Amino acid sequence: MICLSMAQQQCETFQWNCDDGQCISDSGRCDGVVDCQDGSDETPENCIQVYSTCHAFAFKCAYGACIANGYRCNGRKDCADNSDELVCDESKFDKLQGSCSSDTEFECTRLKECISKVNICNGAKDCKDGSDETLELCAGFDCSDGAFHCGYGACINRTATCNGVKDCIDGSDEAWELCGFPRPKNKLTPSLSDLRNENKCQLPENGPYLLAHLHPQNQTIRLGRWVENYETIHLECSNGYRIPTQASLNCQNGKWTRGFPSCVQYCDGQSLRGLSTFHVCINNGIAARQCQRVQPKTAVIIRCNVGYEGLSDNAPIMRCNLDGKFTAKRPTCNVECGVQRTSSRFRRDLGFVIEQSEAPWQVAIYQKPDNISYRLICSGSIISPSIIVTAAHCFWDVAVEQTISAEFFQVAAGKYYRDYDMAKDPTAQVADVAEIVISSSFQYNKNAFLEDIAVVKLKTPFIFNENVSAVCFDFGTRASRYVPNNLVGAIVGYGGTGEVLELLPMKSLSYHNCQLKDTYANLAGDKFCLQNEGEAILCRGDRGGGYVIQNPITKRYELLGVISLTPYLNHECAREEVVTATNVKYMSNEVREKLEQFKQDDKAFKK
Repeated sequence: MICLSMAQQQCETFQWNCDDGQCISDSGRCDGVVDCQDGSDETPENCIQVYSTCHAFAFKCAYGACIANGYRCNGRKDCADNSDELVCDESKFDKLQGSCSSDTEFECTRLKECISKVNICNGAKDCKDGSDETLELCAGFDCSDGAFHCGYGACINRTATCNGVKDCIDGSDEAWELCGFPRPKNKLTPSLSDLRNENKCQLPENGPYLLAHLHPQNQTIRLGRWVENYETIHLECSNGYRIPTQASLNCQNGKWTRGFPSCVQYCDGQSLRGLSTFHVCINNGIAARQCQRVQPKTAVIIRCNVGYEGLSDNAPIMRCNLDGKFTAKRPTCNVECGVQRTSSRFRRDLGFVIEQSEAPWQVAIYQKPDNISYRLICSGSIISPSIIVTAAHCFWDVAVEQTISAEFFQVAAGKYYRDYDMAKDPTAQVADVAEIVISSSFQYNKNAFLEDIAVVKLKTPFIFNENVSAVCFDFGTRASRYVPNNLVGAIVGYGGTGEVLELLPMKSLSYHNCQLKDTYANLAGDKFCLQNEGEAILCRGDRGGGYVIQNPITKRYELLGVISLTPYLNHECAREEVVTATNVKYMSNEVREKLEQFKQDDKAFKK
């Protein structure tokens, strides 16, 4: 008789002995990361009682390990059994009925039997295929007070633990440390005389970084072990390695349904993600956009997303090396500003009816003053994914003479219709306001609306596309501040009664020419005027909108001013054709410094 055995290894102080005899750091046990080659440091058998409870700032994996609470539902497997990601879908328990006739029944996954929902995740296999007692189903299962959580999430009566009977499918209720039993000695590979059943299948003796789990129990099993006929195992890899092919095998009459795969170290696909770029992976001649897992030898082409620029078609190709690292760092793109995607169409003499893509920088600003509904109060201009420039008076509370809290506002981009109803604009993007910055010198009409300009920081950046992108914005030089007469530009808004976006052609009046008008004799020094010759008028919701001109050299649109006030500020709409705009190049230093800080934050989004 030939026996295969494993030598007992004596570990040092502050080390822990894996089931196969390997020594690891004691702190590496039950921390969510597999350190033992046989995976025994992250199993219900060895972890279920290590931490009876986790700290308030920690999350407890189904099998007993504790990880940082911030790792829960972050899209990555931080528990060895992935239970930190299996608890995220709170609606999964509402989808159990399947094709069963009653909503009190559970449809078994593979054999499609119907059992009572009260029998799921109770430690007993009621479905013949065992699908009522799986980690995928039971992770996050709500147990009653005093119940015991099995190592895969099921609940049993705590009095049923340590009674010599496996009441949990995975046997975790009889774990040695939970029950105060001596720890089983390092298990030996069974002798060949015990393996006479020809229908069993054996796991390979060696497989670097390879871990195996029995399905559906999710019980970790050692390499070299024999598996019963018709058992299914799931394979995975540790330490950042992955399996490039299907990761499940079935034992059928002594043979595995296919060969064992190898663990391969992948490159981190998350490092390819950013607002400003998209990527295409090419592997074995097959191209995939936004690939999740990047295998070694994969070529990655980086290109700029819509609304960004800076990479040529000849940009270097990144490759995933065998060590799991890319040959280069992903490049980023710069904001492509002032690009009008389509041309305007004229409607009568009121203005141009336009599509969102004709002024993709325009945003609608909504306020919710009564905690019931949002109403349009102003417009604004996008200058970066999460930065808007608009008028300060849009956010000013006249009664208390201070800025209204940011929580009462939302900003919508790519919006065609005036109403807040987003059902009309399924492609529109809405963001909450994180911060509103206006000059400390702004005093509404006490100083003729001097410095009537605001910078708004959004909580989440807009995703640039054909309908949403930035306008060009430059502080320029002191000499370039002067706005002459007859500069032809436009503003975008909804007008007084318009339901959709309109572009209103406007001409500039210099500061001095505007002062000659009686209503603007006391015009603030950072203003210039705008006038139109048609019947189009500006109304309340258009204030804060950008006056843009097309640069004759670059052909791109630049933000020159922000609509400030009309002669009749208290009226919904202007009564004459002349309105004032705040020259953006007069933005105060304190607002400008904050704007530069916000721009740095946006660069971090693009990385």
